[in-house]
Amino acid sequence: MEHYIKSTDYECWVIIQKGPLAITVTDSDGNSAVKSEESYVEADYRKVEKNSKAMSILQYGIGEQDINRISGCTSAKDIWDTLILAYEGMSQVKKQRNDLLMQQYEMFNMMKDESINYLSCRFSSIVNELKGQGR
Repeated sequence: MEHYIKSTDYECWVIIQKGPLAITVTDSDGNSAVKSEESYVEADYRKVEKNSKAMSILQYGIGEQDINRISGCTSAKDIWDTLILAYEGMSQVKKQRNDLLMQQYEMFNMMKDESINYLSCRFSSIVNELKGQGR
């Protein structure tokens, strides 16, 4: 998903990672405040649209089972963080998943009556999951 988002609109990927762009105004004393929607100019609307576009990309990229999980999210970053937590889990879960995958990799062998194609697919699946876990 990361590669797709980067290739679609790299600025959306930045918004997903860092959060929505803040629309602020600075007064004569140098103090910043959130700008009201009534005073937005065209550039401000483009910034707001980027978060909405990033949210849309993420929503279209997930299955129906995850819609309820992200329905309360108000930014693309919130959606991404929710999905990361759901699919990658906390550090302890990640470690257990890595250990299980390493065990499957180390003990990999051909099953009785297994075709070469199926064997290759199983092996590729384990290797790809390990790469996805950063191993």
